[in-house]
Amino acid sequence: MTAIATCQCLDHLPTVAGWLRYADSAKAVNQAYPHASDEARVASMVRENVIAQLNNIKTHPSVALALDQSRLALHGWVYDIASGAIEALDGETRRFVPLATHPEVTATPAIARF
Repeated sequence: MTAIATCQCLDHLPTVAGWLRYADSAKAVNQAYPHASDEARVASMVRENVIAQLNNIKTHPSVALALDQSRLALHGWVYDIASGAIEALDGETRRFVPLATHPEVTATPAIARF
């Protein structure tokens, strides 16, 4: 993510560059925001990528069906290697929150059935 967020050339790593193309939508969204530093840009890019990949997996037919039938909940996490902290995407607020204090959050809010 750092390479994408800071526009580093990956021509010398074609396999990595190919794999990181899955983050193109996150890159596009992230570029629309002003960032105070490269560190802030990378942190934002990581979170946008989690959201983009969740949106991607929701288009898979079996995942879409399981979500519609309330048989599946998706979780989007960001792991901070330095601190060991995990932030989870709260699907209700669309914000990342500390998993330690919000263990119940999921990226896909519950579907009310009547």
